[in-house]
Order: sequence, then structure tokens, then C-alpha cells
Amino acid sequence: MEFGDMQSWYDGYSFNRIDHVYSPNSVMNALQEEEIANYWTQTETFESLRKYIEINMDGLKDAILLMLGGQRVQIDVSTFQNDITSFRNKDDVLTLLIHLGYLAYDQKKKEVYIPNQEVTEAFQSSIKGGNWKNVEQAISNAERLLDATLRRESDSVAQVLEAVHE
Repeated sequence: MEFGDMQSWYDGYSFNRIDHVYSPNSVMNALQEEEIANYWTQTETFESLRKYIEINMDGLKDAILLMLGGQRVQIDVSTFQNDITSFRNKDDVLTLLIHLGYLAYDQKKKEVYIPNQEVTEAFQSSIKGGNWKNVEQAISNAERLLDATLRRESDSVAQVLEAVHE
């Protein structure tokens, strides 16, 4: 298996003196199955992700959209009380998602981000089954735009851009 593929799919976590931490369950499944795929949903209660992101408090949807776009979001992890039933703000929800492994945390910059392709797919799958129709449409449009761009189909690119703009 290609190391670069394994890295983009399963790496992305880090700690103070360790730059690369892979999802061990996913790596082992990929090696056993001889296929790079999303094994993440088999490691944690997948429905919990959907419930947490649908809370939609304090700009949570915007933060998740930014992260799905590859950006990082500032976060204050100090407010989290290790209680999965009462959240005061989006930072509490994002901190819980760090604890569950859905998000990675850069301690020096105090930023949270989606660590790899596997978890990105978990977020996208969760959104498709939830109350995020506009987000689902944006993801679909982005995929169509990328495909049309790679195929160099200027008319298709123009149509997708026009639909997005409207």
C-alpha cells in the first residue's frame, strides 16, 4: 500500500513531541482488507457525531464548514467539564469531538481541525443524514465543480458556479 495514501487517510493527530499519530484501528483494517477506506464509523457510536453537530449553537455549523474546507478553528478547551449531556457553547461540543477522536487539536495554536480524509468522510456522511440540507448541497456542488474542473469541462464548471452563486 502507498504510504502517502495511508498518511492522508489515517494520519493527522499529533502530541507535543509526536508529530504523526495514525488511527491504529483503521490502519490495521486497511492492511488486513488491502484497501484504503473509511473504517472510522466502526470505532465509535456514529450517531453521536450527528447529534453533537446538529446542536448548532454559537456558530457550530460555520466552524464545521470551515474545517470541512480544510481550515482550522480557534477553540477554548478549558471550558469543557467532561459532561456529554450539557454544553454551554460550541467550544464544549468541539472539545468533546476532540476527546472522541473526530477532531484533532493543535495545543500551541489552540486550534481544532479535521485530521484526515477518513474523518472528513465521517463528517460528510453524518451531514447527509441530518438536518444540513444546505451543507449537503454545498458539498455536492464542490464535488461536481472539482470533477468538472479536472475533466476541463468549462460549460459544466460555469453551470455549477452559477448554481452556487444563486
